[in-house]
Amino acid sequence: MEYVMNLYKKAAIQMLCILSLYLAACTPVDVPKTAAISGRVYFDLDNSSSCEKEPGIADMPIRLYVGVCGENMLETRYTDENGEFVFTDLAPGDYCVIPDFEDKTCGYAGNFPTTAISRHVTLESGTKADLVWFGFGDLSGNPDN
Repeated sequence: MEYVMNLYKKAAIQMLCILSLYLAACTPVDVPKTAAISGRVYFDLDNSSSCEKEPGIADMPIRLYVGVCGENMLETRYTDENGEFVFTDLAPGDYCVIPDFEDKTCGYAGNFPTTAISRHVTLESGTKADLVWFGFGDLSGNPDN
């Protein structure tokens, strides 16, 4: 009988060990959300893809995706009066940023991107990524726009 009790004790101890390992593995770990992404959208008046002395585009929706562009949208921010935007309180990881220029005509006819339309960013904890700026110009050929 004592032999059987010892087997039960050993089995119980093993089950407790397995349960404690399972619980430790399932306990969520809070990842500090201290990273940020910022950038600017500008109207490329001379279609040069250069942003020097170019005016910002206000109220442009900027979409932030986790991982691949176009999938798993995290949030949308709008550019300020200078065309600037910032996403804060982000966890470390891979992100994609895309201005939604189809949603906003920016008040200019023939408005098209003059720079790459998306930016991929990998953030470390506590870092801030300043993106290469997004440019949009009038490529319609109409000098009045």
